[in-house]
Amino acid sequence: MLYPRVLKASSLVRLRRWLVAGNLVLAALLCAEAWLSLHNAREGDESAARLTAENLATSMSGEVAAELNVIDNALATVAERYAKTRRASERASVLAEMVDEQQGLLKHVSAVRATDAAGDVVVPRALAGQVFHFGDRSYFERARARDATVVSEPLRSRVTGAWIVVVARRLINADGGFDGVVLTELTSEHFAQLFSGMALGGSGAISMRTNDSLVLVARHSASEPNSAKGLGLSIVSQALRENIGRDASRGWYVTPTALDQVERVTAYRRVPGYPFTVYAGLSTGEYLVAWYRQALELWTLVAAMIALVGATSALLYRAQKRERTGRMAASKVAREQSLMLENDLVGMVRLRERVIQWDNRALGRILGYAPGELRGLSMRDLYLDQETFDHIGRAGYGALRAGDRFRTQVQMRRKDGAPLWIDLSGMLVSEDESLWMLVDVDALKQSEEAAHSLAFRDALTGLPNRRLFEEKLAHAQQQALRSDKGVAVCYLDLDGFKPVNDTHGHDAGDEVLREVALRLQRAVRGSDVVARLGGDEFAIVLTGSEDAGSARPVLQRCLAEIERPIDIGGGGTVRVSASIGVALAQGACDTAAVMRGADAAMYAAKRAGKARIHFGPAVPGAMGTLGQSAAALLPRAAARSDDARRVA
Repeated sequence: MLYPRVLKASSLVRLRRWLVAGNLVLAALLCAEAWLSLHNAREGDESAARLTAENLATSMSGEVAAELNVIDNALATVAERYAKTRRASERASVLAEMVDEQQGLLKHVSAVRATDAAGDVVVPRALAGQVFHFGDRSYFERARARDATVVSEPLRSRVTGAWIVVVARRLINADGGFDGVVLTELTSEHFAQLFSGMALGGSGAISMRTNDSLVLVARHSASEPNSAKGLGLSIVSQALRENIGRDASRGWYVTPTALDQVERVTAYRRVPGYPFTVYAGLSTGEYLVAWYRQALELWTLVAAMIALVGATSALLYRAQKRERTGRMAASKVAREQSLMLENDLVGMVRLRERVIQWDNRALGRILGYAPGELRGLSMRDLYLDQETFDHIGRAGYGALRAGDRFRTQVQMRRKDGAPLWIDLSGMLVSEDESLWMLVDVDALKQSEEAAHSLAFRDALTGLPNRRLFEEKLAHAQQQALRSDKGVAVCYLDLDGFKPVNDTHGHDAGDEVLREVALRLQRAVRGSDVVARLGGDEFAIVLTGSEDAGSARPVLQRCLAEIERPIDIGGGGTVRVSASIGVALAQGACDTAAVMRGADAAMYAAKRAGKARIHFGPAVPGAMGTLGQSAAALLPRAAARSDDARRVA
């Protein structure tokens, strides 16, 4: 830049006006660019946190519904068998036998009981000598009045004193008379343990409340894992009530939680078919910590650049008033402008016909080049592929020549070949020259990818979770339609897992689940899918399986891998096995029917003695919607475990 050696008074006035205007324009541009960058970054962080919270709420509401569905089916079975018992003398023994059987099958309930018509507990027999009366409970009257399962609000157990939810169904004898109710008790502690397996960060929380009165049924907070605060009470924020008023089935909001005043982004989902809603919240102080640090650094840089440019302009104006110091002032301005360009955060480069003519220090640091190495280099060498280079040439330069601004995020290549994400923006300097700014946003992109993995992968094993399994199952069925091949859906439930947890602790149980996941992945083929549905239950999709003969070798390999000894550390080993149920489908079969087939086959393997493979009846081809009902059936599978309930 050339400066006049001698300036008249009028020239100095014009110079002062131009300097003030230029400083204001530059400050406005820098502030606008910083605000836009931070706004986009915060929206990305908030969107990722909201998606994670929504997935957590959806997952947990599905798990709770699955558990309650299992209980509903069990109580319906008891009521049906009781109604078919003709002899009055046999009813008491039949009822006791069925209650004992369901107590053994329903591992996740704290008790299964039955009362007489007055509401006095008659089964189990251990309570017969004690006075426990449930006839005054509201759920007892509701169960008497309707031929359906009823669910209570949270209440104190008269047997244990713990907070519980009761699921009850009436007993009608063969003569049509009311003989009492059969009921199960689910503790608030059980739901809290179920919630504790989810990744919530240091201050996240998951809770479940009743739909109408918003009474707290259960809650797990990462910062207060064993707290019973608020159970049985309706202590909620105004934001929760307003959102429930707008849409009671699903939604999200950001507000301090009423119980602990921690601000969270909270998503909620109704438990399908039951009077509960699950709320999952992630602390804003945790998912925005990186954004706050970035905002501080960026605004500090903007303030420094504005101050530097303002100081430079003032020095230039004063220097021009004194002819003797003119050249010194010009030199000083040049040096200070160089300091502004040679920052360490924002890379800058000037191009002529897409060849580097000048670059600042920050660009070399970002891309791993020594000073001077980038001069004369074609921009093609900095892009990952020719397609990206051509796209920027068309879209970027086309926008700049049209007088528009151009900004995008693109992957570029460091000197060592490693890819990294860059926020790229540019402007035209002349017909054949352009100036570009490059900001390293690789850490932000990796954070977004981590949030995506959290939403679609099981945190303990790294396997697909039920949401990703649904997508892969639907894809496998579409492939089967195109190739006229079959698909085998397999349910796998570990045998002997509960003793591992009871004897060696949950850390050992986690190690067993991780090792089983690795072995299953090694045992199946590359086109097959292995997923963890929850607890100690896994699912496998075998593609191209037309009959039991083609599926059996893979499953035998899986069973053999599982039954090998597992090292749990400290020199100890354990052994587990598995019951595997298989449903074979050919062509366009209804997904729900295939899932029910695999579910029934797994139970058949359990009843036959466990540690075996059982093939259910072939599912007939019937045109249906691919993926239909999988979302309803998979959570149900996640709720069952033969030996233990463990969510990691």
